[in-house]
Amino acid sequence: MTDNPRIGKDVIESLTLGMYEDCRFIYREYIQNSADQVDKAVAEGLINAGEDEIHITINPKERCIVIEDNATGISSDKVIPILRNIAHSTKKRGEDKGFRGIGRLGGLGYCSKLIFETTFAGEEVKSIMTWDADLLKQIINDRDNSEEAVDVLARVTDTIHKKEAADKHYFKVILENVTSDELLNVERVKNYLSMVAPVDISSQFIYRSQINKFIKDNGLKVDAYNIYINEEQIYKPYTTHIYKEIPGSKKAIDDILGVDFLLSKDSDGNIIYWGWYSLSHLGGQMERINIARGIRLRKENIQIGDEEICKKFFATTDQRFSFYYFGEIHATSKYLIPNSRRDYFGENTYLYEFEKRVKHDFMHLKDMCYDASDIRNNLKIIDKAEELEEKIKDKSDYISKKEHVDLIKQLEEYKKKSEKAIKQLEKRRAKIEDSDSPLGKIIDKLIPTSDKLHFNKSITTRRA
Repeated sequence: MTDNPRIGKDVIESLTLGMYEDCRFIYREYIQNSADQVDKAVAEGLINAGEDEIHITINPKERCIVIEDNATGISSDKVIPILRNIAHSTKKRGEDKGFRGIGRLGGLGYCSKLIFETTFAGEEVKSIMTWDADLLKQIINDRDNSEEAVDVLARVTDTIHKKEAADKHYFKVILENVTSDELLNVERVKNYLSMVAPVDISSQFIYRSQINKFIKDNGLKVDAYNIYINEEQIYKPYTTHIYKEIPGSKKAIDDILGVDFLLSKDSDGNIIYWGWYSLSHLGGQMERINIARGIRLRKENIQIGDEEICKKFFATTDQRFSFYYFGEIHATSKYLIPNSRRDYFGENTYLYEFEKRVKHDFMHLKDMCYDASDIRNNLKIIDKAEELEEKIKDKSDYISKKEHVDLIKQLEEYKKKSEKAIKQLEKRRAKIEDSDSPLGKIIDKLIPTSDKLHFNKSITTRRA
């Protein structure tokens, strides 16, 4: 006789306590679950589109976190089957944002008690399920204990019911005695979720309307929800300036001069992905002070991986260019399915096709960086020549006749270099305009017109 398979308690640790490296993922998972239920609440007419609210309350003093939505909630008869089981989700793969049934338990690794409180419209009862995270850790760490996983789940959970108004509908997650200071750092959580969560772009980003027009013109859909952290609504923090960090503050060193778009369809006309990215002088990598730096990968408007995810789409020698931009690649194909850690997609033939297409698009981003570098180098030569002209004009600045002679010699050299630089800039401008490069949109801000690229011919090489 063959023994029935057994599932040991350690599988619980693998699927909950040990699933992710960054503890802040728990916010993403709970928001993801709330977003799915908001979609259902709107579809069922329980709330109107735009009436959704997902509130995150972080109380560092009490070491408590509460995440609450006004979506469908869970009916009392389904609380135990849905909330106590692991990896037994009823959601649809490729359609819902979450579908594996493990994310909601991620908080177990970072608190003493994980509490789910919920009520369903029309019911006069709310259900409260408490997970004893401390006991769970104790059981898992007891190597003399070989309990089955299902027995452990029954031991560490308790469910009670209390009265609630029949018109209420919500789902609430409560983490008590939070052990991670990172989860209680309100500012860092805001910065993290502003880029990870499915929220709208800040209205302060002047190209938001242009992006929204592209979305509308192409029949695209971007899920965005009203998410609040300690009552402050969060948005994607794209800015019109690029900043450099200085002691105690930041300094604007470049401007976003425009945006451009990507869109790729399969042979049947189905959109595989679309995206947008910033256009600037492309003077170098954006520093970390620019929270939104890097092109981000998203599915259902939730970030996949981190800020470095799109480096893989550049050649190894060009990966630095990922931080020359900020923007988004939205994977829309239902066959591009996030893996369990949500740090990339599951392997399949659709992923390989996706990668091939994005890498091809990113070759143009790389070319723009090289074009911009060539433009900057030539403009530096012209600026140096102009600087020498001004210095020669200002005779009070001379230290000696020898210095004047040396300056004249330098000017002669830089005039020749400048003439060559002007020709190269004119060629570069023509190339950009003829090739339909996205830099053509901002070419007048990158390369001055020919009539502005000249020097004062009255400066002579006469020795002082």
